[in-house]
Amino acid sequence: MQNVAPTRSLNRRSRDLLIAAALVFLLGATLTVIGIALHIINLVVPFNQGYAIYDLTRKALLTIGIAIALLAMLLSLRAVTWKTDNKNAWQLGKMLAAHLDHQYVLIRNISKRSTGYVDAALVSKHGVLALRISKRKGAFFNEGGQWLKHRRKGKWRPMRWNPTREIAAKAIKLRAYLEEYDMHDIPVYAAVVFLRDPPEVSLKLQQPAVPVIYASQLVASLRDSYFAEDRLSASTVQAVVNALYH
Repeated sequence: MQNVAPTRSLNRRSRDLLIAAALVFLLGATLTVIGIALHIINLVVPFNQGYAIYDLTRKALLTIGIAIALLAMLLSLRAVTWKTDNKNAWQLGKMLAAHLDHQYVLIRNISKRSTGYVDAALVSKHGVLALRISKRKGAFFNEGGQWLKHRRKGKWRPMRWNPTREIAAKAIKLRAYLEEYDMHDIPVYAAVVFLRDPPEVSLKLQQPAVPVIYASQLVASLRDSYFAEDRLSASTVQAVVNALYH
């Protein structure tokens, strides 16, 4: 199995965002300096009729300049912390490589404007399998699209984290993204995968809206769904890989 990540593309996006942040910061700094200069040097005397507009203008320049500079700092922070790989997805790929041949491609760390962030997608003749991968520990209960976690004193409490909702939304976005490339009717499946096995992770499931599985049992668990039949030609598989990888 091919276990790949678009690292070069993501590094390029990070670099481009950093350059954009620098340009935005330069604009903000320029406006701030002009605003400060207009406060130090009064080009319009206070008793002039246009002084109110002048005062409003210099205050606006100062405020907008500082706001733009702060935005640039946030952009630069996003650029330097841009995630270029997903360790959980890499680990899953290593596990799947023992069961799947070279015709399967696991694309890790998909991050596009129209799809949002996806941990990984398995692409093959069976279609596209969008994956939400977790290394969490604990006892979990999933009914439909709702999640509970076993807390202390034997209580089950709702979770803020809802992997079902996350990956279902990503699958819809992936399908729409492929349609932009004129690849219509591409079957896109979704699954929530836990990397840890029992007893570190205990799963109780009741008609889950999206399959919830242990990584070690992924192929066996999806044998009757995703892996059930061949749905795509080799050329279509390659086109899907190209679209998601680049």
